[in-house]
Amino acid sequence: MPTRLLPWLLVLMCACSRPSPRPQATGELWVDGTASGGDGTRERPLRSLIEALARPGPKRVHLASGRYEGPFQLTEGTRLMGEGPSTILAADPGATVVEAPGDNALESLVVEGGGWGLEARGPVTVHTVTFRAQTRGAIRLGAGPLEGRGLRFEAGAASQGVGVLVEAGAAEVAAPSLILRDSAFTGAYDRAVRARGGATVRLEGVDFQGPRTALSQEGGVAEVERARVSGGTGTAFSTVEGALTLVDVRVQGHEYGVTANQARLSVRGFSSEHATRAGMGLTATNGLLEDVTVKDAGNYGALQLTASDLEVRRFRLEGSREYGVVALQGRVRLRDGVIKGVSTADGITGDGLHLRQVEADVDTVTVEGAKGTCVLATQRARATLRNARLSGCGLAALAVDTKATLESRNVDVRDTPGSILVAIEEGQLQVEDLTAKDSRGELVSTDCEGQTRVQLRHVDASTTRGLRSPCVQLDARSPQP
Repeated sequence: MPTRLLPWLLVLMCACSRPSPRPQATGELWVDGTASGGDGTRERPLRSLIEALARPGPKRVHLASGRYEGPFQLTEGTRLMGEGPSTILAADPGATVVEAPGDNALESLVVEGGGWGLEARGPVTVHTVTFRAQTRGAIRLGAGPLEGRGLRFEAGAASQGVGVLVEAGAAEVAAPSLILRDSAFTGAYDRAVRARGGATVRLEGVDFQGPRTALSQEGGVAEVERARVSGGTGTAFSTVEGALTLVDVRVQGHEYGVTANQARLSVRGFSSEHATRAGMGLTATNGLLEDVTVKDAGNYGALQLTASDLEVRRFRLEGSREYGVVALQGRVRLRDGVIKGVSTADGITGDGLHLRQVEADVDTVTVEGAKGTCVLATQRARATLRNARLSGCGLAALAVDTKATLESRNVDVRDTPGSILVAIEEGQLQVEDLTAKDSRGELVSTDCEGQTRVQLRHVDASTTRGLRSPCVQLDARSPQP
């Protein structure tokens, strides 16, 4: 080996053998706004938080009780630890109180005022922090993860802002993701949580009292578990072109409990009471809804399903105005449900199941006390009904009109003042295994116009009125009453 290469080889070997630099140790600083000024130790705390934040390197800053006027810009690796509600970070309405670039934490303090309380890029953790009276919003997350626990969001007296905005920015940065646990929003936020642009949100054990909307989702993925919502006037949960999962969610009041448009929806335990329009209003949405309860919904129906592909299992709908379920276009499968007490405000009509221009498959349902029709198929709907119990149907138990088709099997009708079966305007009704007792109206009411048809097989009824109509076909094997 030429001797002139030897020095270079020795330099290279030394460089390769050097240990990699160790992560810089996290420093500890103490700050007390009432102190006379010290070196940042526990015994001699600094007086200024801004001075503490200017110290280089990762640091954990312990804040004594007091009010600290910002704004404050954190560096990566900075953690602020307060002493609870008596430690307050504040700023003027046009400023952001705290800016967090990543690898930051806030704990046990109050963020008050400012335009935004916290603008962050994750990873960020926020524990036991109250956000109060921001003019634009409490938290704005633009990238990366933020995990919050035990947070409280208090809107100002006239706030129309947002609680938490999770909004994806440039494609080259990590998409924002929010996890919020055991927290509460109070006051007149326009949206408590708003997710946009492909963001991911998970809410667990969150209460909403007063926000117009609890969650507004535009794209992305959102999961909500153990949430309670009340006191708002808009839609409690809204998703457009997103994937939304609701588990054990309860809504009191609001215009709608849930609205979805061009979305994917999964529900496992949901209740809505006193919605001014509907418990759920779903459009162009796919999904499975299980264990759904809606009480006292407004005149858009308990469940309003439009141009969607949905399956609903184990549902209970009580006291709705106009409709229990209204389904228009698309496909719907209903399983194991109860619908009670459907009536318009004037008490004249109100349909239990209103199926229009839709493909519907209904199995094991009970409809009681519908002032109008218990089950109506209309406007070219194609519906099948099995194992139904219908009672107190004001106008009709089963009805078809305007070229709709309804096939039913194993239906029990009781105490119905109106007609048991109605077919008009070229509707076609096929009934097998029908029991109808204590009914005061006709067995069949039909206009026999055009292609209107009623086909009966195995009928046990307390009346035969209407059987002689020319478009009614009674299977000879059916037992006569």
